[in-house]
Amino acid sequence: MKSESRIRDYSRILAVGLVFCLICVGFCLVADAGDWPHWRGPDYNGISDETGWTADWPEGGPTILWKASIGIGFSSVAVSEGRAYAMGNVSDTDIVYCFDAETGEEIWRHSYSQRLDPKYYEGGTLASPTVADGRVYTISKDGKAFCLDAKTGRPIWSKDLLKDFEIKRTEWGCAGSPYVTDQMVIYNLGSGGLALNNQDGAIIWQNGGGPGGYATCVPFTTADQKCIALFGFREVLGLVADTGRELWRHTWKTRYDVHAADPIIVSDDTIFISSGYGNGCALLKIQMQGAQGTVTELWRNNNMCNKMNGSVLWEGYIYGVDEGGDLRCLNLRTGDLIWKQGGFGQGSLMAADGKLIVMGEKGNLVIAEASPEGYKVLSSANILTGKCWTVPVLANGRIYTRNAADDMVCVDVRGKEAASAVASDCDWPQFRGPNRDGKSDETGLLKKWPEGGPKMLWSADGLGGGFSSGAVVDGMIYTTGLAADKQGMVSAFDLDGNLKWKKSYGPEWSGSHDGARTTPTVDGDRFYVMSGYGNLVCFDAKTGDINWQVDTLKEFKGKNIQWGISESVLVDGEKVICTPGGEDATLVALDKMTGETIWTSKGLSEASAYCCPVIFDVGGNRVLITMIAKSIVALDPETGKLHWQIPHETSYDISAVTPVYDNGHLYVTNGYGKGGMMLDLSEGGTKYTQKWTDKNLDCHHGGVILIDGDIHGSNHKGQGANKESWICLELATGKMKYFGKLVGKGNGIYVDGMLYCYGENGKVGLVKITPGGYEMVSSFDVTMGKDEHWAHPAISNGTLYIRHGDVLMAYDIKAP
Repeated sequence: MKSESRIRDYSRILAVGLVFCLICVGFCLVADAGDWPHWRGPDYNGISDETGWTADWPEGGPTILWKASIGIGFSSVAVSEGRAYAMGNVSDTDIVYCFDAETGEEIWRHSYSQRLDPKYYEGGTLASPTVADGRVYTISKDGKAFCLDAKTGRPIWSKDLLKDFEIKRTEWGCAGSPYVTDQMVIYNLGSGGLALNNQDGAIIWQNGGGPGGYATCVPFTTADQKCIALFGFREVLGLVADTGRELWRHTWKTRYDVHAADPIIVSDDTIFISSGYGNGCALLKIQMQGAQGTVTELWRNNNMCNKMNGSVLWEGYIYGVDEGGDLRCLNLRTGDLIWKQGGFGQGSLMAADGKLIVMGEKGNLVIAEASPEGYKVLSSANILTGKCWTVPVLANGRIYTRNAADDMVCVDVRGKEAASAVASDCDWPQFRGPNRDGKSDETGLLKKWPEGGPKMLWSADGLGGGFSSGAVVDGMIYTTGLAADKQGMVSAFDLDGNLKWKKSYGPEWSGSHDGARTTPTVDGDRFYVMSGYGNLVCFDAKTGDINWQVDTLKEFKGKNIQWGISESVLVDGEKVICTPGGEDATLVALDKMTGETIWTSKGLSEASAYCCPVIFDVGGNRVLITMIAKSIVALDPETGKLHWQIPHETSYDISAVTPVYDNGHLYVTNGYGKGGMMLDLSEGGTKYTQKWTDKNLDCHHGGVILIDGDIHGSNHKGQGANKESWICLELATGKMKYFGKLVGKGNGIYVDGMLYCYGENGKVGLVKITPGGYEMVSSFDVTMGKDEHWAHPAISNGTLYIRHGDVLMAYDIKAP
């Protein structure tokens, strides 16, 4: 490895032009400028040619276009001809799913018996689907292989490979994805691979019955022969694809015989390999002499140990997540460690357009520069919870990924040009929008309304009394109300205002300021409602049928508060988080599918305070923050462990405004003259320092919005002349920049560069923010409904929704 001739030879390889490859547990997929139909992409090299996607995300992260529940597993996603294919295990049954890649609508599913088989991990599916020539090829961890029709899911053929060909199973099961070439499908099974005819499943060749490896075959060419590199049980092999004839082999033993990361083909005669358990990595040189070859290690070290997922090679440098949890950069020529960055656990990555797309083990999606100059983050957002070992997939401006538990997400990373060419689908799935911050990425809205206000599309009455906003998802609108018999009712409308169904969820608040408080929180095919008496109900989003319900005050020994429980619950991955205010259970997390308790906030026994909890990404660490009766608290959303608690008493124990956060700065505020404060968060949000306090912006319950480093909201009592005005504070200093009366005290949201302010006097204003102050461009008065104007507005797909009493109104605000 030290000879200068070898270094010169290797430099010549680099000069001709390096390609980069993504490695993973044999079940990874990445991105292409179009489809990504199988592992390692259209050319089987891990290169994504996709451009035009963006790492310039809004404050709350990229928009989640859709979610799906797919069962337990680690297999990744294949995307082909407008469809996304995924796999998971539910109740000892493997399920292959086919979704509409854009909308997430399930098209078909195919299931078969397969044990979950958890062994020091959750179990479930490992290999990923491979789509080729209108067919989908899959393999289970016990070697059950299927060829399915890609359009219908109809089985074309199937084989029990371990049984049919007398092959010994590896300890953790089959993990390499099917590799399709010409008329063959090749699996990393047996001592050196197995090839079947991809049309009927007939055997073509087999190399022994011993256990295989966990990686997927990687194609390369030698002397015009199609070949594959196969990381087997205790060696890496080079084979002729047509016949399975061995060209070369290199012994590579690893603890537990786990070789999970695919080899990277640098050139026809140079290969990078890596594995975990301290075994390290090496650069191999292949020298062919006739029909056989020999393998030499150019270098070998422990600078990269790919235990769960592999690395990528980009412009002469290896980037990967080491088994110690570091994202690392190595010089491919020398093997030297260039830089490392911790905090990713057993994460994974791919690359596209000179950027790394990294998925941390705890669900943090990071876009970073692929550069040897150092670790530079371009954007970061938590999009999942739970264990995330699966490699993200970029395809057609969308990133697809999943966690081990059940959740698959599709997020929008299209650039502005691509996004403008696609119909808007900006849902408003919960209280105060997609990220609970009063904002949406929707564009194309009117910058000025006609005199008298925008056109009313429709109105619907009979909702029942209350202050619930509307949640808008997948062409449906959900809201709650108090019926005459004091029962809480959920009403579901289509986008034309037609009532689809109306269902009861039990007694609703009938005390002071009676009426429904909660806005439904929609998550996939379910939504969640909390009554004023603490009854948490999970509904089927399509039918309104109740899936489960929990009396949280009774279950957790909580005491109701003066004006009734008023939070809209938070869905976080597999959890529903709420605040019953019980003993050792101020906050609790329930399983969103069953209602079973996941955790309670041990050591925290304080009442609720009308606030809706929220989760922030603080330096790569997810932190749950809310206000309770006499405190501000921060917890670990995975366990409920209390990070810190700040005494914070207010009049009547009302803390109704959801906190906001940006770049280390946390802001909270309260009404009744209490005002707000800003905290600097450090060490992943587990520590804080109070920076300033202010009494100008004492928001009552209208919410505040963080825009370009400034806080905007309506005050309650304020300071003298600015009473019941809209205030702009500088987040970094607390300095009041300006104020304006606008619609008076009320609430508001921010969409497409404009504030939508809804005053308690019933006036709705369209407000432009200027460097010198507020400019109310247009306004109209809400004349339908009765009682207080307290419900927050919602905007979705060019429609503004205003709730007043028992009436919901829809206004057309879409620009021509």
